[in-house]
Amino acid sequence: MSDDRGHTDLALAFAFLAGALVGAGVALLLAPKSGPEMREQIADWAKRAQEQVRVAGSKLRDVSESDS
Repeated sequence: MSDDRGHTDLALAFAFLAGALVGAGVALLLAPKSGPEMREQIADWAKRAQEQVRVAGSKLRDVSESDS
């Protein structure tokens, strides 16, 4: 779908995601935590995200195999 200026929903979603990433980066830079604390927090977040992606991939694989 596009609006009267020619923007698509995908472009809007990309702009939102880019803004969220920039905001997260600024928040990390301005956070009142020490470097080691911040690195530990980022590592924990990355581990949780990795596990969520693994679980979602497993569910997707199960669904695609059951549809076959």
